[in-house]
Amino acid sequence: MSLDNDVNLAYRLSHPIDKSLPTIVMHHAFLMNSRFYDRQFKDSRYAAYNLISIDAHGHGETTGRGKDFTFWDTASDTLQLLTKLDINQFYVLGTTQGGFIALRMALLEPQRIKGLILLDTAVDSTPEQTKINAGKSRDKWCETEIPSDEAIVTRAGSFGGPKNVDEKVFEKLKQMWIKRHAGAEGYDPALNCLLNRDAIEDQLDKINVPTLVLHGANDRLFLAEDAKKWSSKLSKLWKFTIVEGGVHHLSLTEPGSEALAQLLPQFINETL
Repeated sequence: MSLDNDVNLAYRLSHPIDKSLPTIVMHHAFLMNSRFYDRQFKDSRYAAYNLISIDAHGHGETTGRGKDFTFWDTASDTLQLLTKLDINQFYVLGTTQGGFIALRMALLEPQRIKGLILLDTAVDSTPEQTKINAGKSRDKWCETEIPSDEAIVTRAGSFGGPKNVDEKVFEKLKQMWIKRHAGAEGYDPALNCLLNRDAIEDQLDKINVPTLVLHGANDRLFLAEDAKKWSSKLSKLWKFTIVEGGVHHLSLTEPGSEALAQLLPQFINETL
């Protein structure tokens, strides 16, 4: 949808918006897009909600901010999109970098948000060692015009490797990466946004909305013990849950997807 600031924010709906149903706005992980939540879109347990999955800046079909943007930009543009869709109250679900966006939406317009669902996310700026490691992965990704199989398999490590998802799902991800994120032009804008994010831990006391936090016990990028510490600073933390066997992309993989499907209805029923 075209916004007032010349941004075209791409999104998907699970079905035509039904004002009688709760709405869940969904933000995806790094180098993914709105189809990151296909599992939830296909799961009949989510039919009781309007699902709106957004392509973040630097991903999918969203355009309009060039190569220099922040998670605050995606957050504010999402809020404008929801205004245009005449949706004034909603939940926000975010996985990894999607959680960065969800938290910033809650800081920008908390009065509109019924609750946050945060999966495997963080509130700090990027540690220096992480920047170094990301730079090495970036160079490997961009050393060929099309990312090598080695680079793609390494990228898949964020969700436990190719075997941790359905073979058809991995093939779709692989083709999306080649089409959307090949080379420096496709990779760097999204990476720079991720690595240059600001820390918001000192603003958590301003987030006054019910929040469900899930974290994979086997997440090697953001540690569960760190998530437990920062989530305890949220004034309306509904539940913090460590998903045993869960990896960094909980909503994409099992057992995280099932844990989410079981907890989310409870959360919404108690906070709606």
